[in-house]
Amino acid sequence: MSRVGAERICPVRLLPLALLLAAAVAAPPAQADSTEATCILSRHDHTVPVEEGPCTFSQRQGNVNVRFGSWAFSFPSAEQGRTYQRRATGTGLRFQREGQYTLQVVWPTAPAATPKPKGWEGDNFFLGRWQGQSTAGRAVIDVLTVEPNRIRWGNKANGICDSDYSVENLPWGRNGRYPDQLVPPSQPTDLVFGVARLTLRPGPCSTGDAVIQLAMPLDGSSALEVVTYDASGQVIGKFGAFERLPAAGR
Repeated sequence: MSRVGAERICPVRLLPLALLLAAAVAAPPAQADSTEATCILSRHDHTVPVEEGPCTFSQRQGNVNVRFGSWAFSFPSAEQGRTYQRRATGTGLRFQREGQYTLQVVWPTAPAATPKPKGWEGDNFFLGRWQGQSTAGRAVIDVLTVEPNRIRWGNKANGICDSDYSVENLPWGRNGRYPDQLVPPSQPTDLVFGVARLTLRPGPCSTGDAVIQLAMPLDGSSALEVVTYDASGQVIGKFGAFERLPAAGR
């Protein structure tokens, strides 16, 4: 297998000094957000048997490291779509380096949906598909899809997010005011916004997004405004005037 993105971990006593230093550089840093899983490694060579067994998955700010037996895999967020492909599956994640290997990370059990506030699924004006704004003819968020237990947005150029989430409903204030609004009201108004912050579960997307805030004026206009944050609470992007799209298949 190519050494790009995967390093074989050898016993230290067998390594010359130069190789020892190289292995030290390649080893991923210790991280607190690690998860035990099962890995399946398939080389893109039918003569090499498939390897399967326990592994450790770690992710920080979208950068993923996987320790699997004597292998140490590294999938930097900045290289997604360039040197490897990442895709969520029904049981975990799949990483593929074309012509080299496919690594499947399978969670111990299918995660249960994160609990949502009462009425979130049945009476919720945020649910649906929304068309995002564009910059220089290129979609920033593209289509934002909010489902009862999943939220998705993005494209290959800017990164794709597909995640479960928890919900925090923020106070609905009059005078058109809400946290991180795009344009504060220039004069008094009776306009009220409904606001919710969705924290992505089990962790941030590969794009670095960890929280997405949705805000809508309760005047029947259905003009959604969106703010995204990273895991430290810093604003990543502010987007407004999303338009509701028809349901998929219509």
